[in-house]
Amino acid sequence: MKKPILQEVTCPHCHATQGEPPGAISTNCRSCGQYFKVSAKSEARTPRAPKETREVFCVKCGAPNLVASAALSTQCIRCAHYLELGNKVVKGVHTGKLYAYDDVLFAEGCSFKGMEATGRRMEVRGKVFSKLRATEEIVAVAGSTISGELHALVVRIERGATVKVQELACARLLVSGAVEISGTLTATEIIMSDGAVFSGRLHIPESKLTVEAGVAAQFDSITCDEITIAGRVKLGTSLAAEKIAVLSGGVLTSPTVRAGRIDVNPGGLLQALVEKYIPRESPKEPQAEAA
Repeated sequence: MKKPILQEVTCPHCHATQGEPPGAISTNCRSCGQYFKVSAKSEARTPRAPKETREVFCVKCGAPNLVASAALSTQCIRCAHYLELGNKVVKGVHTGKLYAYDDVLFAEGCSFKGMEATGRRMEVRGKVFSKLRATEEIVAVAGSTISGELHALVVRIERGATVKVQELACARLLVSGAVEISGTLTATEIIMSDGAVFSGRLHIPESKLTVEAGVAAQFDSITCDEITIAGRVKLGTSLAAEKIAVLSGGVLTSPTVRAGRIDVNPGGLLQALVEKYIPRESPKEPQAEAA
C-alpha cells in the first residue's frame, strides 16, 4: 500500500516536528499534546490580470460611467438610462428604439422605423425613418434613404443617397447626394460637391457655404455668412450674405443679392440685381438693471 505524502510541521510550544497531510489546517502535538494551527506554506497564487475598462458617457445626461471593455450593455449610474455597447448591425424591419453607444450600421435592405436611434458613428445603407443622433458622424451611402431628423458633428450624404428630413443639425455638412429639408437646418459649414441636389430654403446666417465645381444647385432663397461658388447656383427669390465669392467657372443667378462684399473672379458670372446691403445686427448684451 502506497504511503500518503506528508508535510513536516513544527509545534510552536515544544518545537517538536511531526508529519501532517498537506491539507491539514490544525492538529495536536504528539510530543506535548498542545493544539496548534498548521502554518503550511501555501503555493503562491498567480495574480489575476486587472479587467480592461473604458469610460462611457451617457448620451442622455452626459455622466461618465466606468465599464468593462467587454461589456455588452450598461445602465447610467446617474439617470439609469440604458445603453447597448459594442457595434450594432440592423437588419430586416425594426420598429423599436435603439440606444447604442458605439457604431451602428443600418444594413442594405433594412427598414428601421423606430422613434429614435443613437450611436457614435452611424452608417445608413438601407431605409431609415427615424430621428438619428450620433456623437461623431452620420453617413448616408449610395442607395440609402433617410427621413426624419439628423443630429451629429458631421453629416455626410454621398452621391446616390436621398435624404428628406424635417431637421438637420451638425457642425459640418458634406453633400454630394440629394437633400430636402422642410424645417430647420443648423450647420457651421456646408460643402456641396459634384452630384449634390438641394431643394428648399437655406437659412444659415452664421454659416459658410461652398458650392464646388460640377454642382448645379437650385434654392428658393439663401441667407448665410459667406458663400463661395465654383459650380452653378440658381435662386428663386434672393441671396443675402456678408460675403459672396464667384470663382472662375462659377455661375450665380438670382433675382436679387445683398452682400457686404462681392468678388467675381475672371471666368465667373453673376446675374442678379444688387440691392443695398444692410449689415445684420449683432445680438445685444443684456443691460444690467439699475440698483
